[in-house]
Amino acid sequence: MRNHKKKLGQHFLNDKNIINKIIMSIKPKMTDSFLEIGPGEGALTTPLLGLIKDIVLIEKDKDLIPLLQNRYIESNNVQIVNNDILKCNLSNYLLGKTRIIGNLPYNISTEIIFKLLPATSHITDMHLMLQKEVVDRMIANPGSKVYGRLSVMTQVYFKVTKLFDISPNVFVPKPKVHSSYINMIPKVSPFSDNNEDKFKKLVTMMFTARRKMIKTSLRDYFDESTLKNLSINPNHRPEVLSVEDFLRISKYV
Repeated sequence: MRNHKKKLGQHFLNDKNIINKIIMSIKPKMTDSFLEIGPGEGALTTPLLGLIKDIVLIEKDKDLIPLLQNRYIESNNVQIVNNDILKCNLSNYLLGKTRIIGNLPYNISTEIIFKLLPATSHITDMHLMLQKEVVDRMIANPGSKVYGRLSVMTQVYFKVTKLFDISPNVFVPKPKVHSSYINMIPKVSPFSDNNEDKFKKLVTMMFTARRKMIKTSLRDYFDESTLKNLSINPNHRPEVLSVEDFLRISKYV
């Protein structure tokens, strides 16, 4: 086990019981194509290889590439890409329907999630390990203290299910936070025409001013009577609106 790079947020999974639990939750099949974000030293990759069709490994750390190349030199179903997932053109790797897995670096996990959201038409499902606090925000319901832009944007594209929590003790080095493992299944797109861009801008704008009443943050777009006609209470704040409420508003902007 090599030294981790703190600036890359590296924490290597090092517990066979958790690795087996993750593989069981993924339920891999021989017809599956995978993309793994940040494979590290291959803790998940190696047990998956004999169970799937093929896998693309996207690893930012150039020092890990020789290790991965040596480890999988005889595997003809592995493609190793030395790149930053945030800078990748995903269309180069999401060919047909792809299953995505990854132990996401805590410092950029939400950025990665937002990068993946528009690619749902090419994704079968995603199994991701994230900081527990981030997962709690992703699955939060309206009215919750942690419900916000991430909750709405994630839930409009995916059905998100938290599978289990993971202790810091299964990583080397041990992180200061707890992790959670989640399953994300794409929903049928609710968007038409240019409605998707309007939805994104609306959600961002409203949660940027999350302490303001809806009638205040939307005053350039709606009067109170229009909001009431949309079954939206003008005196409410955005954190009580459901994903369906945001969709309904964005269609009338």
